[in-house]
Amino acid sequence: MRTLIIGCGYTGEALGKRLFSIGHEVSGILRNKENNARLIELGITPLNLDITKTSEIQQIPNNYDNIIISVSSSRGGLDAYKNVFGKGMINISNWLQTQSIKSVVFISSTSVYRETDGEWVNEEINNPPSNSTSKILLRAEQLVTNIDYPVTILRSSGIYGPRRGYLFNQYMKGIAKIDGNGERFINMVHRNDLVEAIIASLQNPGGIYNITDDEPVTQFEFFKWLSSTTGRPMPPNAPPIDPSTRKRGITNKRVSNKLFKDKFEFNYVYSTFRDGLTEELNKITESFPH
Repeated sequence: MRTLIIGCGYTGEALGKRLFSIGHEVSGILRNKENNARLIELGITPLNLDITKTSEIQQIPNNYDNIIISVSSSRGGLDAYKNVFGKGMINISNWLQTQSIKSVVFISSTSVYRETDGEWVNEEINNPPSNSTSKILLRAEQLVTNIDYPVTILRSSGIYGPRRGYLFNQYMKGIAKIDGNGERFINMVHRNDLVEAIIASLQNPGGIYNITDDEPVTQFEFFKWLSSTTGRPMPPNAPPIDPSTRKRGITNKRVSNKLFKDKFEFNYVYSTFRDGLTEELNKITESFPH
């Protein structure tokens, strides 16, 4: 089985390593050569090119069974989204139209759901986002689903795991703040569970699914658990974030993972943030002063 990962960053690299371990011949696209040696060690053949450049897309070999799109704006704002998820995804979708592939998986985001009142959302929700970056991402989903073979859209919540987790890292550095009263829900998924969900989706391609752990948590309860677990103080409260100043907008929702779990009989190893962060705390607590 020949699999191409377009976007071999934090998630793509772990995915490639896992696919290689189960017998896939894996190639990974990344712009820069600086990580090539590490990819090769993991069993991934690096392809260095820029998906936003049409001429470079044509350099991709034409003999893959699976294409997994795991591109990222690298925490960029609107311009980065326009470049990667706009221009880049147009180039990818045009290239895909010329291929003969068993399945395509696109890693999207639960940010396409615009809800702000803490309500539950599932894949049947059709309430177009109001934030500019989320609109671009939704258009990217639509672009890639217009090709002529099975496409799976996996809408991932906030990814955390080894060396990754924005709020967790802020807290451990002592610079976290609680937004307002901390009642806004956050949704998370461990990178390893996302990787396993991607692999599971290859067995029955097609459809849109949320990939997120079993327990959305309010920001306050998230920090309360960290405080009680580590013995560190709660972060201070800060005024609520102004959505107009945040490059990716503000949502407040609880994302359901039921559809994917039921269809694929999928169980999360890290079913809540506590499971994953307990593992991280066991690794790194000694690195931080008490």
